[in-house]
Amino acid sequence: MSKREVLKLYKGLHRTVQSVFKGDIPAMCAARDKICDEFNKNRKVSSETSISELVNHGREVNQILRETVIQIKKVDTERYQMKIREETHMFENNPFREDITEEEYKNANRRKRKSGVCEESPSQQKK
Repeated sequence: MSKREVLKLYKGLHRTVQSVFKGDIPAMCAARDKICDEFNKNRKVSSETSISELVNHGREVNQILRETVIQIKKVDTERYQMKIREETHMFENNPFREDITEEEYKNANRRKRKSGVCEESPSQQKK
């Protein structure tokens, strides 16, 4: 791992923080301080494998920041506004199911809590 790659990661993390926390000065400063602290803490690491692992971890952090962190601002007492960027990963929502009754739904939730495993609804088991 070259110093150039480490510096590129350092700058990339700072750019990501500026993009993700745009307009939120306290969050931007806290993230900037955390980046600086982590890089300073590991400044004396000389093992090539350790440096490689740290750089990979930094890249993962950068990706998580870019794709999953969003800003939410309270508009009034019951409404919030989200700032979703183009690179924000949008998870698939589970579709609403009309083919099960309220009782089947409650029973499935009870079984899940007891076993810790999701089960299919009785209507899907029949198929």
